[in-house]
Amino acid sequence: MPDSISGSSDADLIIIATTVLNTLTTNPTNYGLTAADATALGLAVNTFQQGVTDQAAALASAKSMTEQKNNFRDDVETQLRRVRNVAKAHGTDVAALNLLGIPPGSPTAPTNATVPIATIDTRERMKHTINWSDASAVNSKRRPRGTIGVEIFVKVGDPAPASESDCVFLAIDTVTPYVASYTADDANKNAYYLLRWRMNDGSVSAWGETISATITA
Repeated sequence: MPDSISGSSDADLIIIATTVLNTLTTNPTNYGLTAADATALGLAVNTFQQGVTDQAAALASAKSMTEQKNNFRDDVETQLRRVRNVAKAHGTDVAALNLLGIPPGSPTAPTNATVPIATIDTRERMKHTINWSDASAVNSKRRPRGTIGVEIFVKVGDPAPASESDCVFLAIDTVTPYVASYTADDANKNAYYLLRWRMNDGSVSAWGETISATITA
């Protein structure tokens, strides 16, 4: 039993008040009280119980609404990061980027950043199906925690790229695999891919190993 009335939890207070109410209802005069006193206590207990129930429902609703709002926020953040990242990859100048008003994000990757690895399925003509995963969890299709997706860059034709500056930006892919489609002009050429993680805060991981495959005609 709690040490005091004020120190009781809501549940304990309801138990205490119900015990008192049951006792007074049987014979209030033993305690110098009347039936009216017992009735008043009963009304107070009922009102309090309803208040506890209403509060619990409101808290549950607030939690649900908060989770829903957070999901909506995540979607907006993802879309804003995509706008910023695609614009950067497109080569948009700094002045134009500043007009967007999107914070630049951290320029460095977290010290625990992993790198993506990938394989290329060339069985379909004029398409490369890129299956990617995390280097530390090869058999998992889940992205590392803290990432919004994998950035994919490509260079079509030899020689292999020396860096991402030799490549063009393909996409920020959020769910593996990514399918790259080509035209007849690219048939029988080698395509080289560079992949890195894009973090929630706008930073990026190190590059994974360059992978390549022939575009089958």
